[in-house]
Amino acid sequence: MRPELVAPLRLAGVYALFGTAWILSGDYLLTLAVTDPKLILSLQSAKGLAFVLLSGLLIFFVSYRERQAHGQLLGVLTRNSRLLQQAQRNAALGSWEYHGRFHWSPEALGLLGRDAGNASSSLEQLLNWLHPADRQAVQRAFQALIAQHKALTISARLHQPHRQQVTWLMLRGEVDGDGQILGTLQDISSQKRDEAALRESEQRFRQLFEQTPRIAVQGYDRERRVVYWNAASTQLYGYSVQEAMGNRLEDLIVPLPARNQVASAINHWLLGGPPTPAAEMQLQRKDGSPVWVYSSRSLRRDSLDRPELYCMDIDISEHKKLDDQLRASEAGYRELVEQLAEVIVKIDAAGHLSFLNPAWERLSGYVGYESLGRQLVRFFESADGTRLAEQLNAVANGGQTGLRGDYRLLTRNGQPRWVDLQLSRRPDGSLSGSLRDNHEHHLKQQLQQARVALLEALFERQPLERVLEDTCRRLQALIPQVRAAIMLQDPQQRLHLAAAPDLPEAYRQAIDGVQAGAEVGSCGHAAYSGELVIAEDLDNHPYWRDYRTEARAAGLRACWSVPFKDDQGRAIGTLAIYYDRPSRPSSGDIALVSGFAQLAGLAVQRSAQQR
Repeated sequence: MRPELVAPLRLAGVYALFGTAWILSGDYLLTLAVTDPKLILSLQSAKGLAFVLLSGLLIFFVSYRERQAHGQLLGVLTRNSRLLQQAQRNAALGSWEYHGRFHWSPEALGLLGRDAGNASSSLEQLLNWLHPADRQAVQRAFQALIAQHKALTISARLHQPHRQQVTWLMLRGEVDGDGQILGTLQDISSQKRDEAALRESEQRFRQLFEQTPRIAVQGYDRERRVVYWNAASTQLYGYSVQEAMGNRLEDLIVPLPARNQVASAINHWLLGGPPTPAAEMQLQRKDGSPVWVYSSRSLRRDSLDRPELYCMDIDISEHKKLDDQLRASEAGYRELVEQLAEVIVKIDAAGHLSFLNPAWERLSGYVGYESLGRQLVRFFESADGTRLAEQLNAVANGGQTGLRGDYRLLTRNGQPRWVDLQLSRRPDGSLSGSLRDNHEHHLKQQLQQARVALLEALFERQPLERVLEDTCRRLQALIPQVRAAIMLQDPQQRLHLAAAPDLPEAYRQAIDGVQAGAEVGSCGHAAYSGELVIAEDLDNHPYWRDYRTEARAAGLRACWSVPFKDDQGRAIGTLAIYYDRPSRPSSGDIALVSGFAQLAGLAVQRSAQQR
């Protein structure tokens, strides 16, 4: 049924039904309710008037509803039309129809650069509006649409000789179900410019890598087959473009043991897995020789949205060779440093240890990694640490470029050890140098100086007591935190205190005149046996059972004694060393004290000869 007949027929149908129902029901009700003919006639007139009134109201109501619905529909159509026009303007889109001639919408005419006088045009006119180079293709496409009902999709340029910027239009068309030819016209100039810029960018990209001799670039498809191979890749790997194209990545440049792993990693990436990071790797050339490269990879998609992998490789073989040589040199240097007897030491600008070789542990007893980060001065005897700190401050403030001197290093067991420390300032403010064990040499020097001083004192005929006390003080200066004492033996084999500068008076009186004998303290037994006696803990040593109380009261916890003898080998006295804590002497301490004991014996014998 034709749409324009629906509303009138609906109205006529409603009126017919209402009229029929009114007449039949009205007559029936009158015959039932009224018997007087005159009254029936009067009521018939009234019924007719009521019918006219009600039917008029019914027609008004139905017409009003139809008009209201029509108005709402017209409003929706108007709004949709405005939205469509706005969308067409935003999309630079126009529409057209073809009925032997083109009928262009106002938007389409604007895109074509034509006025309303060209709202209807022929195909020849349209072709004249287009660029000559595009006319034949557009004509063939429209003939196929009109004659064969093939969908139309073609882009063409407007013929604008006097404009520098080209206007590109996209023509689309199709035949609908009623055989009508409809289509759209869209300005795609910006899209074409973007495509041209992209092509130019890609062309520059390709030219860049083609002309870059040190960056080998290869492109691979989803099957890892070569789709791009620049000249630098040929130079690096030895394959020509013809040899490489179409072959798989792993078959060309990946060593055999790594092929499965490389192929698996790339496949995982192409399927959406994590990308493989840039890294140094060993690949191979055409002749099978290895080549080290730094390889970075990127994933892109071609015009058909297919993934492509691009690898950019830089030859680092020479760098790798130099790096290996450097590592070998560093390893040799490190091995040399670790085997040195001298301690190699580095400290930062704040005086904290930053490097120590293994000789540090052998010398100090401290583990190297436990010492790093600690202040260097904390490893030295208090007075020497203070002196070293002052010199380090002078270096830090620019007063001197380095330092060198003898210092007493406190080992892990608390024993002082003389070392020769040399440090030089570096440009970054840190200091580096060496720390050499100088203990034995220093002790020999001090012993020699003591020997010379003793001979001079004897030559000057100084009193024996002064000579022996000077001997004790020199010895105490060499071994800090000890107290020295010299006892002389008389013909009755009694020991008399000759020098003890730092022993308490009460203890001096307690041991003066003790009888030499077996197990009589350290000195008594040493004078009796003629041998070295060591008591590292007086509270538990059997030789000290009779003197333990006096020793504890004097703050003495350990004692060892060296006898010195005359030319006939008889003990004429002892040199004792006391500690304020349980302790045992080192071999170097024993050698040093034994040397001083010999000097004391020489002084006693020379003094006796001068009487």
